[in-house]
Amino acid sequence: MNGWILGYVIGGIVVVVVVAVLLLMIAGARATAAKAEAILAGLEEARDGTAPLWELGATVSTADRIVAAAASARRSLSPGDAA
Repeated sequence: MNGWILGYVIGGIVVVVVVAVLLLMIAGARATAAKAEAILAGLEEARDGTAPLWELGATVSTADRIVAAAASARRSLSPGDAA
């Protein structure tokens, strides 16, 4: 009978240890998930904050056209250049 009791005690200890390890793993996974969500939110904020940079080429092109038109207008309106 002592062997059975010893077996049950050892089995109970193993079960308690396994449950404790699983609870620690679950707690770690939850903490990791919370950090991952915070990182994802930060990345989305960075993406939204830098989205206008993708339009920088169009802005430069428009500015070049405006400067060229202003220079042309200045040349046309300047009295010293009329031949």
